[in-house]
Amino acid sequence: MNTLLISVQKDLDIIGLKCLHYYLLKNGYNSFLLHLINFNPNDENSLKTVKNFISEISPLFIGISLMSVEYYNARDLTKYLKANFKSIPIIWGGIHPSISPEMCLADADYVCVGEGERTILDFANAINNHGCVETINNLCYIENNRIKKNMLYPPIEDLDNIPSYDHIPVNSFIQNEKGLIIPIDKKVFRKYARYKGTFYSIMSSRGCPFSCTYCCNNFLSRLYQTKKVRRRSNKNIIIELEKAVKDNPEIEYINFQDDCFLACGDEYLKEFCKLYKEKVKKPFVVRAIPIYITKNKIKNLKEAGLSWISLGLQSGSDRICKDIYKRKSLKADFLKAAKIIKEFNIAAFYDVILDNPFETEEDGLETIQTLIETPKPFYTQFFSLSLYLGTELYEKAQKECPEKIEDSLKKKYFLYHKKTINNMIRYSTFLSGKFMNKVVYLYKQDPKGLRFRVILFIANLLSSLVFEPLTYFRVIKLSQGNSYIRTFKVLPNYFKEGIMRYFNQFKAKR
Repeated sequence: MNTLLISVQKDLDIIGLKCLHYYLLKNGYNSFLLHLINFNPNDENSLKTVKNFISEISPLFIGISLMSVEYYNARDLTKYLKANFKSIPIIWGGIHPSISPEMCLADADYVCVGEGERTILDFANAINNHGCVETINNLCYIENNRIKKNMLYPPIEDLDNIPSYDHIPVNSFIQNEKGLIIPIDKKVFRKYARYKGTFYSIMSSRGCPFSCTYCCNNFLSRLYQTKKVRRRSNKNIIIELEKAVKDNPEIEYINFQDDCFLACGDEYLKEFCKLYKEKVKKPFVVRAIPIYITKNKIKNLKEAGLSWISLGLQSGSDRICKDIYKRKSLKADFLKAAKIIKEFNIAAFYDVILDNPFETEEDGLETIQTLIETPKPFYTQFFSLSLYLGTELYEKAQKECPEKIEDSLKKKYFLYHKKTINNMIRYSTFLSGKFMNKVVYLYKQDPKGLRFRVILFIANLLSSLVFEPLTYFRVIKLSQGNSYIRTFKVLPNYFKEGIMRYFNQFKAKR
């Protein structure tokens, strides 16, 4: 009873697919997990290798997980598989098939909408027992040239029932740059995983208390009619982490990928910090929403080992946050949170969204001012706004400015347009407030004038050649308790990621 799950993501850090993999294993299926990180539909030799691998394991079905940016690779892979394995059903899952099952059913036999654990098991049982799949919850398919959408399972309430996974999953394989499919062992994992496999990723909750109009949670909250955050018990989380650290001494960080780790009660968080400090004893990373940041929470987390925190500003304009993003976290909330993070010397990454067609020049200048007021050092992750199908913001853009919608299936969201305001926003992360205020002043005087163009050129040189690399180093040093020795020791783990972020600014859209 073999099954096969395939990822075409560039990263091995695929929590959702690993959960499904172990859910099948727990229920008696011999699940295989295949990473096609270099998938090329025009590479015939690599395709033949995939074909031979599938022929050898002869799975009951093939499941492919994808986000919007992986759609075309998933489509091309599926066309090849259907041409060569006509009797093996192919099911797609993940956020893009959930948002747009109609598009995906042009290629896949079936689509899973929403959470997939119970659906994938029902699907495996039906095929294995020669039963009917058409009644399975969360499933979409085509019948008589019409799309059928089955009722949804309610969201899983007891997340402790979902089995944990290994840092290096059993039965996992990867197709390397030579086109060969090889088992993933520690050596292979270290080569292909981000940060050389020293980060262990986990989700302690599902759901988000927000429903920002640009986010997939905007779709999911409408799909399930709830914004409830469901949490695993602290005991369950700690058992998984203890095992991961014991089995993999090379793990240096625990990476919590929850949408908002701090959207919980004080007692729950206090218990987590106590258990984590006693039993796991590793520095960790969390993502948070500014309004959930308090001194008491950050103090407890810092004592437990909090080393990095990612926080969403998105825009320094309250108008954009309130009216366009429908985000309940405003400039004042962000600055208050950033000051608390600075007070406790936590290394911080702050998210900013650029290329919003609803933003004005004044909105951009407000983001610059917000970053000027933000305590340094911090590093900013810049994202070019992707208008994803199924989100409220996409629907708004479709009505009001359809000509400004870029194809989210092809768009590289980490490359932003090289507009003057965007560049100034970036420089605000790295350069002093006094210098940036001068830049803004000259911009307001005459954005095409010689004085402004000269100072912007100087800002570019100072930022890209000196202060951006220096800021990245300072933030890493902060994560290491300001120890130079520990900072230089961990730098190799950040080198690849840091270089990628650094050169992204030069590849940005023009």
